[in-house]
Amino acid sequence: MRLTWKDALATVVAGVNVAVYVAFTQGADVPIIDNARGATAVILLLGIAGGCALSAAPEESERKGTYVVVASTLGGIALIAGVLGLITASEMAVGVLFYSAIALWFIATVRHALAPSKTEALR
Repeated sequence: MRLTWKDALATVVAGVNVAVYVAFTQGADVPIIDNARGATAVILLLGIAGGCALSAAPEESERKGTYVVVASTLGGIALIAGVLGLITASEMAVGVLFYSAIALWFIATVRHALAPSKTEALR
């Protein structure tokens, strides 16, 4: 399978995600991300925009398997960490949210890059 414009846009969003997390961990005096709740909110919104909005639903034959289990687990962890981060303002929750979102982006991008295209799979 080839990487598409959606993968490129998701990579840009992941890069912004990294910039937000680094600014937060370095204590940058940036409005909104200068506290754990703000950083959580921004990373959660970026995850929704970069992950959920740009992801295509897998085809029926692809809905089973290790990838779906791992991606679903990471997505659930990210969601729980995001909610906990918003409620408790926990820096640990921000970290868990960030790393799970980046892991989701990484495994999705690698999968898209290495998976055979539909025409190759039909041969």
